[in-house]
Amino acid sequence: MSDDGRDEVGGAVESVLTELRRRIVAQEYPEGSMLPSQRELATAFGVSRDTVQRALRELSEDHWIKSRQGSGSRVVIKASQPTPPADDAARIRRARMAWFVERAFARAEVRLDVFCLTSESLDAHLRVQAERILDRSATAPEKIRLRMLLPDREMLLPVPRNIDAPDDKRVVERLLAISDRCLSSLEDTLRNLRANGPVQEVDFEVKRVPLVPVSKLFLLNGTEAFQTMYKLARRRIALGGTEEVEAIDILSVGATGTYFDKTDDEDDAQAAWVKDQQDWFDSLWEHLAT
Repeated sequence: MSDDGRDEVGGAVESVLTELRRRIVAQEYPEGSMLPSQRELATAFGVSRDTVQRALRELSEDHWIKSRQGSGSRVVIKASQPTPPADDAARIRRARMAWFVERAFARAEVRLDVFCLTSESLDAHLRVQAERILDRSATAPEKIRLRMLLPDREMLLPVPRNIDAPDDKRVVERLLAISDRCLSSLEDTLRNLRANGPVQEVDFEVKRVPLVPVSKLFLLNGTEAFQTMYKLARRRIALGGTEEVEAIDILSVGATGTYFDKTDDEDDAQAAWVKDQQDWFDSLWEHLAT
């Protein structure tokens, strides 16, 4: 059964899930607050309660919310801090992705290189930052250059994997559909910033490499980096209609990562690490990516 004509692989459930994540990231539903009832969410999104239930189940499995029968769903993911929980002078620290994206897009010129699996988390955080830029509550860059490396669509991904049917391609097709939707959303967000905001120049390129990232890597202006590891988890994945399968999936959206700040001292170990990561990205982009 289709809720709204999109409830196929990567359909209505993922659309609801993406929007709920965005609202949580934007703290429209802050930590400790209760989400609207399933009936209210179904009405607001124009989908069935079953679709909402499956989206909420994924949020619960990702530890974004905690649901209890008869009591609703409470947001439990920690809100992003305006600054990392470390001395501001520290050049390496634990930080949340929301902090890094806000920091990145407060620059006059943003050159962001990304190697990741789907671009889902960047899409959620960038949409929130774009809303703040457009309503003038956040500083806007003049120029944005975003280069993204994603896995080759034709390669055999080890995860996600249907536990009972390892050759089931639908779980991977679902992942690719999520990636396509997020890339389209990123492009729309950047175009909107250029058309309606103070951003004067936007350059967005995507290439594919025959590699599967084990972490998300973000390189800012060749001098800063943010990295967060992917984690595997056993969970149920919603496919077309009402079908669900038990699978090994990848989790990372909203994860805390490690921030690195490069100095001008080439003998510094951290500076060398950031430079090595940038050189590695550039070499993939030039020699292997298509």
